[in-house]
This record gives sequence, structure tokens and C-alpha cells, in this order.
Amino acid sequence: MHKQRGMTLIGWVIVLGIIAFFATVVMRLLPMYQEYYGVLQIMDGMEAEIKNNKLTKKQVMSLLRKRFDTGYIFSVKKDNIELLRGKNNVHVSKIIIDYEVRKPFIAQIDLIGHFHTEVDVETKK
Repeated sequence: MHKQRGMTLIGWVIVLGIIAFFATVVMRLLPMYQEYYGVLQIMDGMEAEIKNNKLTKKQVMSLLRKRFDTGYIFSVKKDNIELLRGKNNVHVSKIIIDYEVRKPFIAQIDLIGHFHTEVDVETKK
């Protein structure tokens, strides 16, 4: 008699189920992290912009909104952005962005990403 070797149908279904689970997780998380890296690139650009120009809070907020619109950044809202000024200064010296992204996963289970980034700008004197 020959012994059978290999996986059974149930074994394949279990393996495919595990692969499908992890593929779903990756498909939900990847856009969140792509958006976060877009925010990081925008923040790097804003750091250079603020170092070269003395900008007020209103000007910085306007530039951020424009860059977020062109970079397809939809998760960062106005309430998630904090602009700080130096002592006795009207110009922005620090930008803090702290936001949360919630994506539906399975039934009532959501995947949540909490992202925090800040740029501390030392202005030229």
C-alpha cells in the first residue's frame, strides 16, 4: 500500500483562511501608513518653509491645508494640528500633529492607528 502525502482539503482551507486574514489586515493598514508618511513628508517641507520665512499661525495653517489637499491627506483635521510660537514671538516655532485613523475590519471590530509627529523649528536670528 502507498501512503498518501500532502495536505488535505481542510488543511488548504485553513491555510487560505490564514492568508486571507493577514491580507485583509495589510490592505486596511497600508493606506493608513501611506497617509502618515505623506504627513511626514509635508512636515519636513514645512520645517524648511518655516526656517526660511517667518510665518504666522494663519499662514502656516493655510499652507498645511493646501499641502494636505494636494497630498490627499484626509485624516488630519484642523483640530488635530497645534501650532506653537516662541516666547515674545508671533511666528510659529513648533508644529504638532496628533491624529487617529479608524478603519473597519470585521463586523464591529475596527483597526485604529494613532499617529503623532512634531516639528520644532529653530528660526534664524
